[in-house]
Amino acid sequence: MDPPKINFISANSLLVINPHGKLKQIFVPFTVKVITPTTILLVGSWVVVEEIKTHSIHKLLYRVTGHWWPYNIFLITIKF
Repeated sequence: MDPPKINFISANSLLVINPHGKLKQIFVPFTVKVITPTTILLVGSWVVVEEIKTHSIHKLLYRVTGHWWPYNIFLITIKF
């Protein structure tokens, strides 16, 4: 099963597309799982996304713990 595709909506929400093509808008704050180690985030931990913004290199950034991180170091797990 393919992971959901993510599209940017605003600083406070995203559109998530599941593998069946259904859309769902999610609003901050929402939780994500850390899947890539960072200097302060541990793999496997759950963190809260506080804000979202676009980025020229990383496509999207999530603000977590007051720092901006590339979206692809996290996994969104929602079922719909």
